[in-house]
Amino acid sequence: MFLPATELSELYFDDDLAHYRLAGYDARDEYTERDFAFFCMDSDVLHPLVIHHAPDGRQSYFVLADSAATYAPCPGAAALIALHVTRDPDSRTYRAASERLPLLSFAQRWLFARGCPVEAIRMPADHPFTKPEDALTAQLEERLLTSASQRYEVLDHYTNDHRVLTATVLVRDHDPGSQHQPFRVFHEDTNLESHTHTLREGAWADIATATQWLTDRDGPLPAPRDQIPQARAAPPATAARVSLGRPPSNPLPPPSGPSR
Repeated sequence: MFLPATELSELYFDDDLAHYRLAGYDARDEYTERDFAFFCMDSDVLHPLVIHHAPDGRQSYFVLADSAATYAPCPGAAALIALHVTRDPDSRTYRAASERLPLLSFAQRWLFARGCPVEAIRMPADHPFTKPEDALTAQLEERLLTSASQRYEVLDHYTNDHRVLTATVLVRDHDPGSQHQPFRVFHEDTNLESHTHTLREGAWADIATATQWLTDRDGPLPAPRDQIPQARAAPPATAARVSLGRPPSNPLPPPSGPSR
């Protein structure tokens, strides 16, 4: 049984609903209505990076940057949100699924796994955001974007956007080729002066040594055995800290920040 729009809809702005192409639609159920309220009520802190609307109008895909994530009560919260909206034109209802993720490639990959074409979810060539600093960064981002949805299991992550801009992600790589070093760390550094970012990957045989490196940061990321020989590891990063006691990113609603 379809539910009518709830009182939360009265808080939405017409331009917000138009942005998500939901004018005239009601939430499929109360849970969708409750969770999606964040996207309309806090739309002033959500900045679109990528948007794709399916030609038939039934689905839309978004990657959004949350500028209020730094104010989250949990330090290190991811600042990127992947959002998938599904519409039923016959019943005029919609569903919405979303996930907070620490790296753009992970957000794109989440949408790709939900049916968004790869080319449609790439950043446009003329985008104003930082660009890969080198070939290795571009190579790693491409692999993350196009990998199978079940390959990388995110165990934890930490985003720092105070004095420096970094994001660190601890994953388990389920690809057979990585079975000898399944625990991977992806570390991204952003350089606002050059308007670029670098992404590097480290690999370990067990989670204990991986988390020990994250705690100590006493050397460069140990490059995976399958990494191209000429690739150089990133220098030690000391700003971000990962705590395995904190669970990884969960579905929305995200932490609240400044809103209208």
